[in-house]
Amino acid sequence: MSSRNPLHNSATAILYLVFAVIAVAGSVWLISVWVPDRIAAERAYRSAPSCAQASRADDCVRDEEFTVSDIHIGKKQYKATLTDSAGTAWRVGFAGEDPLLNELHDGDRVTGTVWQGAVQEIAAKGTRQKTWERPVNPPGTELAMAIGLGAAGLVLGVVCGWRLRQGADRHEPTRRMRYLVRLAAGLGAAGIAATVLTAVFDLRLWMGPALWALFSAPMAAWAVRAWRRAPFLAPEPWTPKPL
Repeated sequence: MSSRNPLHNSATAILYLVFAVIAVAGSVWLISVWVPDRIAAERAYRSAPSCAQASRADDCVRDEEFTVSDIHIGKKQYKATLTDSAGTAWRVGFAGEDPLLNELHDGDRVTGTVWQGAVQEIAAKGTRQKTWERPVNPPGTELAMAIGLGAAGLVLGVVCGWRLRQGADRHEPTRRMRYLVRLAAGLGAAGIAATVLTAVFDLRLWMGPALWALFSAPMAAWAVRAWRRAPFLAPEPWTPKPL
């Protein structure tokens, strides 16, 4: 068995157990703090009133004209500098080049929607594009990530704890332990896939968990079937492998 496998010995089991605890803690934080905050920010943005004429208050939404310059596209960085009529430069980031950033050139004029002292989105040529400052609602990507991360961490933590209790330096891991490690990896991969699809297609909040459940169900069924079919054998003595 590879020394990178969480079931290899006590040291690797403890290391992966720490990773599992961190994953579960991160999942709990995302679900209990981050996602609710993002939902609240989006609701605040949608309910914010339009600014009165010439008002620049942060608690209202206003449209402002900007001149675009210093457009950067590539190496997973999508940025541009927006200069307002007063000459103030705003460095703005985007999630990608579509649908508007790749159509802009230095000197082009855009209309920026400003709220809470930041440009939330830009509009030009009949197209709009959100910036990184724009609250994302629903935060289905974060929720899908949290569920996948938490489920994978929980299963991995259980199997690592089981392995340590068994005596990782004295016995070989059982087949059922190996099945749980594969299941943990599959649940994490399902979370990544659900996160990517939710982000790419800008899906609703509940779609992230739904996609994760759809991807995870066959793996969970396989794990249950394999668990039942695996014979319950006494732990085999650990035998060191020659280098």
